[in-house]
Amino acid sequence: MNNSLINKYKGMLWGLVVGDCLGSPIQFSGKDDHPYISKMEPAVSIYGRDLPKGYWTDDSSMAFCIMESFIRLKLFDLNDIANNFIRWYDDGFLSSVTGWAFDIGGATDNAIENIKNGSLVNGDEESQGNGSLMRYAPAFILEREGKGKDICRKVNDLTHNSNFVREQMARLHDALEAALSEEKSSISTPYTDRKDVPNSGWSKDTVDAALWAFCSTDNFKDGMLAAVNLGGDSDSIAAVYGQIAGAYYGYEAIPQEWICDVKDHQWVDDFINQFLEVL
Repeated sequence: MNNSLINKYKGMLWGLVVGDCLGSPIQFSGKDDHPYISKMEPAVSIYGRDLPKGYWTDDSSMAFCIMESFIRLKLFDLNDIANNFIRWYDDGFLSSVTGWAFDIGGATDNAIENIKNGSLVNGDEESQGNGSLMRYAPAFILEREGKGKDICRKVNDLTHNSNFVREQMARLHDALEAALSEEKSSISTPYTDRKDVPNSGWSKDTVDAALWAFCSTDNFKDGMLAAVNLGGDSDSIAAVYGQIAGAYYGYEAIPQEWICDVKDHQWVDDFINQFLEVL
């Protein structure tokens, strides 16, 4: 793997984490019913308690669960990833807050209860949220690097077994491939005016919003701020944007002050590097 591709993969993974942490303080707010976010801020009374700046949510924790399994086993094992999801859900494994898995979507909550009973395919056509897209990058990288067949679909279907969600997954997949190839002109958005851009946790809305932020800006920082400040499901919109923009601009384009404001940022960086080294 050449250094340019490593830089892009690292950009995808760090972009996910940075977007998650930047967006969480204004999650659930209206599009313009929040202070403008330009840096890491504390999440005050969002999750039933106050969190300092730079604390990641389920978006990053579930991505970390996928990565940890591969780092430890040196192979793709869906059962092991599922068990990591349970460890996160029950014990806060790889959470930013020791012992607490917070910000769990309804479909993911139901799916993990089913995983405990042995099911590795969970959800239905009503499960149309963005919970599998926010954590997409590790599975995408593993599949792209030939670590198994249909990895993206299998990891998606652990929690969001829905044809509709798989269609949005394919859109994100295509955008990531285009971004890695630096073919920005092949990535499009149905929106031109910010007021029309959706910000819900519906999977299609999340992909649409992330693509709008990417297509309407020309650098990582401006696009991230555009994505975050849409409000709504801001952490997941920003996490999806961060994956796309990280693939296109690379790790070095992410503002270092954002990275340094992430909790345990050196551990996160070492963890990401370890994942890339064992591919």
